[in-house]
Amino acid sequence: MTNNPIFCAIDTSDIDKAMELVNQISPYTGGIKLGLEFFTSCGLLGLEKIKKLEIPIFIDLKLYDIPNTVKKALSNILQFEPEYTTLHLLGGSEMLIECVNTKNELHSKTKLIGVTMLTSFNDDLITEIGIKKSVNENVKQLTQLAFNCGMDGIVCSPMEISEVKNAHGSNLQIISPGIRGKENVSNDQKRTLSAKEAIDAGADVLVVGRPITDAKDPGKAAENIYSEIT
Repeated sequence: MTNNPIFCAIDTSDIDKAMELVNQISPYTGGIKLGLEFFTSCGLLGLEKIKKLEIPIFIDLKLYDIPNTVKKALSNILQFEPEYTTLHLLGGSEMLIECVNTKNELHSKTKLIGVTMLTSFNDDLITEIGIKKSVNENVKQLTQLAFNCGMDGIVCSPMEISEVKNAHGSNLQIISPGIRGKENVSNDQKRTLSAKEAIDAGADVLVVGRPITDAKDPGKAAENIYSEIT
């Protein structure tokens, strides 16, 4: 992996568009994040094409199911040797520990990253799914669970970075989506900061999607965000 902490979320159903985007932005990004939209259209063949571009890959499928199902799905993902892949921490300790054990048994170098609370949530929205604690309280509890289970890092919004870093230091990598500049709309993200603010708070990796991919010139947009933190 390069020293550039920016992973661009390539959320597209078009493999040709994905390849074009990667070529445009690769000089200014440290890697590419591939999520559900990409996988449900482009699949493993699309992943193989992206891998040939030799840029670090973050496979972001946020696995969440019974432990045995997640463990087997993770084994399939680890064959592709991504830099990072994600599990929902809400899956609980049994699921997480089995996944950590699977990674170790396979001698995989992929970092297992636990998703805390989606950045589309705020305190009002989480009450409708029966969660009584605040977003911040849940992030703290789930981050401790990730640490206890031997995960490599967590995903949280920029708003929770400082508290996680203060509590866990370098023991957990912090991956932060919800990166927006002053000129960017927040879209469906509820808890956002700029790239510089997130890095200053202690983020290790920044996930940036639409501010780059929806720009008229994605390469220039990626360069501008990178210049904020260098």
